[in-house]
Amino acid sequence: MKSHVIPQALMLSAALLSGPAWAEQFGPLEISGFAKDEYRYCDNCSEGLVNKSTYDPRGVLNPPDPMVNQGGPSGDKWDNLGLVQLTLGLSHEFDNAIRIEGKVSGRMRNWDADIYDNWMTDLYADIAHPKYGTLYVGKMTSRSWTRADSFAYPLGLSSPWAESGAGYSIFPEAVRYSSRQFETPVGKLMVEGSYGQAKSRKPLNPQSSVAPPPDPWIYEVFVQYSNEKNLVELIYQQSSGGRQSSFSKGAFYGAQGNTNGLTSSPDYETPTENVLMLMGTYWMNPHWNFSYGVKRSDWSGQAQQCDYGPVSPVLSVCYWDQGGFNYSQDINKAHGAVAYDFMLGASYVLDSKWTFTAGGVYLNKASTNNPVEWGQDNTATFLNLGIYRKVPEIYKNIEIYAGIGRVMYDRQGPAPLSMPNNTAFGGVDPRTSESGNIITLGINFLLPGTTERDF
Repeated sequence: MKSHVIPQALMLSAALLSGPAWAEQFGPLEISGFAKDEYRYCDNCSEGLVNKSTYDPRGVLNPPDPMVNQGGPSGDKWDNLGLVQLTLGLSHEFDNAIRIEGKVSGRMRNWDADIYDNWMTDLYADIAHPKYGTLYVGKMTSRSWTRADSFAYPLGLSSPWAESGAGYSIFPEAVRYSSRQFETPVGKLMVEGSYGQAKSRKPLNPQSSVAPPPDPWIYEVFVQYSNEKNLVELIYQQSSGGRQSSFSKGAFYGAQGNTNGLTSSPDYETPTENVLMLMGTYWMNPHWNFSYGVKRSDWSGQAQQCDYGPVSPVLSVCYWDQGGFNYSQDINKAHGAVAYDFMLGASYVLDSKWTFTAGGVYLNKASTNNPVEWGQDNTATFLNLGIYRKVPEIYKNIEIYAGIGRVMYDRQGPAPLSMPNNTAFGGVDPRTSESGNIITLGINFLLPGTTERDF
C-alpha cells in the first residue's frame, strides 16, 4: 500500500516548488497551462447591486443617503466562467549542476486579466543549485494564494478559501530564496523566504497629501514538510503600506497615505496586515485523502481617504479614490480586526478516471472594537460535493466535473469581514438572503504534463 502513497506525496511535494509539474519540454523551452469553462446555476443569488458606487464597496456605511451598493432582489441566476493560464519557461543547466531559468505566466478570466491590472502573474529569473537552493528575482505570485488555491481547488472551494482573508497574491518587485529539501528521520523539510515591494501610490490630487505616501513592503515565510503520507505547509505573510482589503487574490498595491488632513483624520497610521496559514493533506491509502486548513487574518484597518482638492476659492472636490477598511465614518478612525477561518475536505479516487470530493469552508466572526457593523458579527459556510472524470476517450488531458454547493450565513446583514464584498463567493447577498444552492458544470483542458494541482 505504501508504494502507491509515497510517489503521490513526494511528487506533489517537489512539484509545488517550481510551478506546474511535468510540463511539456521542447529542449530548453517548457510550456504548461490550462483552460477551463464553467457554468453555474444559483437558485437564490443577487441579481445585481442597487446604486452602485466605488465608495463603500461593502455597502455598510450610513450616510451617504441613499445608501450605495445595496443588495438588489435575489432569484435564479446563471453565469459563466472562462479561465486560461499559460506559463513559458526557458532554462539551461551547466555542467557544474547550476541551472538558470526565466519564466513568465499569464492568466485571463472571461477575456480580461484574472487579477486586476496584472495580465502577467509571474515574470522572474532564477538560479538554482541542488545543494544551495534557488534564488528568484522579479515579479512573482505569493505562496499564501497559490498554495491555498492548490489545496482547495480539488474540493471546489478555491474562491472562498484562497481568495478570502488578509494577504496579497502578487509581489510586483520581489526576491525569493528557496532552500533545497533537507532529509530528516521523519520526512523532508524545505524553507523559503520572500521579500517584495510595490510603488508608492500618490493620490489623484497630490496637493491633498498631509505627508508622503507610505513605502509599501511585504515579506513571506513558507515552510513545507512531507513524508510518505503527509504534506504539511506553514505560511506567514506580513505587509505594511499596502491598500487594505480582505481579497487575498488581489495584487500588492501601495496605499495613498493621509490625504484628509490632521483635523479630519488625526489618528492615521500606515495600514498593515498579516496572515498565518497552516494547511495539509493526509493520504490514508491510494483511494482516500483528507485536506485541512486554518487561517488567521489580521488587519490594522484603514481610514477612508477623501483626497480633497480645491477647484475654486469656495469649493473643494472629494475624489473618493480609496474606500478604507473597517473604520468608523463618524470620526474616520480605523479599527484593527482578527479572524480565524477553517477548511476541511476529503477526496475518494475510484480508479484512474473518477474522483469524488466533499468539503467545506467556514468564514468566522472577527474580533474588533469597531462600533460599525462591517460583517464582523456574521459567519459564512460554503459546502460542496464534487465529481470529476477524466475522459481519455476524447483526449487524455480533458476532465469534466460537476458540483452541488450550498452557501449559508449565520444572520442577515453584511458578509463576514473575511469576504471582500457581500457577493464575492457564490453570489448570495446576506443582506437580502441567508442561503442559496449552487450547481456547477465544467470542463478542464490541461496542456500536456500539467497537473490538476497547478490551477
